[in-house]
Amino acid sequence: MSDELLLRQLLWLKHGCSFPSLYGDDGEMQCNSCMIDFKRDSADRILKRFEKIGRKKLKEEFPNGINFKDPRFREGD
Repeated sequence: MSDELLLRQLLWLKHGCSFPSLYGDDGEMQCNSCMIDFKRDSADRILKRFEKIGRKKLKEEFPNGINFKDPRFREGD
């Protein structure tokens, strides 16, 4: 297995979505939640999908924006 394929496989398995969302029959490496094809998508496309998903999660958690005075954003004491 090439280094690139091994890294793609690790990213597919460990990117954060649960196993019911992962499709891996016949050597495929797809996530039905993220809509990422880890076998075929370019690294740039995978990164853009992660960024889009991250922005969506932030908007859901902080619909009024982020208040950096919030204790969750303090550096360690």
